[in-house]
Amino acid sequence: MNLRRIAGRAIRAITLALPLCAAAFSAHAQPQRIVSMNLCTDELLMRLVDPGRIASITYLSQQPINAPLGLNAIAERLPANHGLAEEIIKLQPDLILAGSFTTTTAVALLRHMGFRVETFAPENTFADMRANIRKLGALTGDTAKAEQIIADFDTRLAQLQSQIPPGEKPVFADIGVNNFITGDGTLYAEVINAGGYRTLGQALGYAGYRNVPLEQVLTIRPALIATATPWTNPPSMSTMALGHPALRNLVAKTPHIAIPERYTTCGAPSLLGAIELLVEARKAGSAK
Repeated sequence: MNLRRIAGRAIRAITLALPLCAAAFSAHAQPQRIVSMNLCTDELLMRLVDPGRIASITYLSQQPINAPLGLNAIAERLPANHGLAEEIIKLQPDLILAGSFTTTTAVALLRHMGFRVETFAPENTFADMRANIRKLGALTGDTAKAEQIIADFDTRLAQLQSQIPPGEKPVFADIGVNNFITGDGTLYAEVINAGGYRTLGQALGYAGYRNVPLEQVLTIRPALIATATPWTNPPSMSTMALGHPALRNLVAKTPHIAIPERYTTCGAPSLLGAIELLVEARKAGSAK
């Protein structure tokens, strides 16, 4: 009788302890020293987890040209890395985030040494962005926060798009160095479309990214144009070509806009900064 009573109490104690053990295991399994070696995973990480769990982000996110929208105060307080394995090893992270095509040598070395490295593919659509946010949420144990980030993005996107005047999307000619333009099947095109415009590449029937002759650029009369580039120091023939007289003449006759590069580099909520600028330009154009 005494043995059965003792056994029963032991079983009850173990049963009551199981949830506590599971909670302790989950808390222990949740990464607490996370390092990002990629500009785009920097932004997703800073939006998703408490800064106290971030061991390092890339130095790129601390540069004004790249700083993610609304995250400057967080980024400037975090230790920065340059994607070097030596830097990452010293931090002893329990989770490392990297891009599929960046810092590949360092990633291979870190994996060989037994570190947990998770790579993220570049986003080509908003759907890709949502998938990467969910992927990171699952890795860090912040699935609910990931869904909230997505919901906030979709809500703001819908608010902006509700302001776009009706009618066919006019052409936005964003002309980069060497007449570099963007067509269908790219994240950039999806951003421009979400803001109420078509890209010059789409108007010319192109997909992906390409350089085109200036003569071909001039066959389309855009409703909005951008030729600004941050990459002018030091100057080069490619950046000086943006001052071609024919192009200057087109710019002089066309409403101009400057979209900070940091608003379109990554598949992340910073994209809303570009969409907002485009929607305002579209509204201003329709008001004339």
